[in-house]
Amino acid sequence: MRNLSYGMDGRFDLHTGKMSSPDHQRALDVVKACVHLGMFVATSMFTYVFTVTVHGSPHLRRNAHYLLLLQHCFCLTGFNAAGGVIHGLRFLRLPVTRLACWILFDLQVVMARGVTLTLTLMCMCTCLSVCCPLRYNALVRVLYRWVIVATWTLALVNPVVFTIMACLQQPRSYVMALDTECSTALEGKACIISAFLLLLLMVLLMLSSYVLIYLEGHHAGHFSQSNSKGRHTILIHMLQLSLHILPIFIIVSRVHQVLIVAIITFLTFSISQFLSPVIYGLRCKELRTEIPRFFPWCLNKSTNLEAS
Repeated sequence: MRNLSYGMDGRFDLHTGKMSSPDHQRALDVVKACVHLGMFVATSMFTYVFTVTVHGSPHLRRNAHYLLLLQHCFCLTGFNAAGGVIHGLRFLRLPVTRLACWILFDLQVVMARGVTLTLTLMCMCTCLSVCCPLRYNALVRVLYRWVIVATWTLALVNPVVFTIMACLQQPRSYVMALDTECSTALEGKACIISAFLLLLLMVLLMLSSYVLIYLEGHHAGHFSQSNSKGRHTILIHMLQLSLHILPIFIIVSRVHQVLIVAIITFLTFSISQFLSPVIYGLRCKELRTEIPRFFPWCLNKSTNLEAS
């Protein structure tokens, strides 16, 4: 079975070129397993540092941006943990029940969607704080919990529904059979189209947020020629989002790729994941100044980052 979910970590639809070779597919699996392992270590470190700092600082704990950042880092860690296990199983050809593989891949897809959804919410929070500063705190207090519930519902509904449908449509012997390829149930057209539409909606919301931020900042004079920092921040955020979103669109559109292109696409996506906690976390002055209180060894690095 082919892995066609939008979580960026699935197998590519291999119909042409050398990617059809089992040896090349195993090479891709081992590359992904190793990268996921490295990313898991890195994102776990970011998650731990940010969690201790935010929960230890009352003013950060009340800020929706930092609460969303913690969820974002948690999703990154879970995504890479699940990806490392999936591709490790595929490379080693270990016999695992098909249902277990489906559930494991569902977990990765949920985490992948959580990553992109929290990015979208952080963009929208920033937009609200810039465009509606007087009403921002009141809106966040009223809407935050409902938005989080809606976010995780969106993340869960697609993989859960289509996996349940696959279990009902297939005989029990097939669902519980051993599967050395660790396949997925998320391969139907309806699943792909719904994933594509959700991704498109998130991209439109992010782009709209940054357009509104730029227009408001330009109107207030924050993006004048003398203030290059504001323009650089927007450009850095847009570059990171491009590196994150474009590879996902490639996998959703089912573009056939040879081995080297598939590896480059995956590495690009992984780089954007690594940059995400840096851009949305360490570049925030409030968080950066609080980290040395809990991790004194970060003081010199924080000072250097602030100077840059």
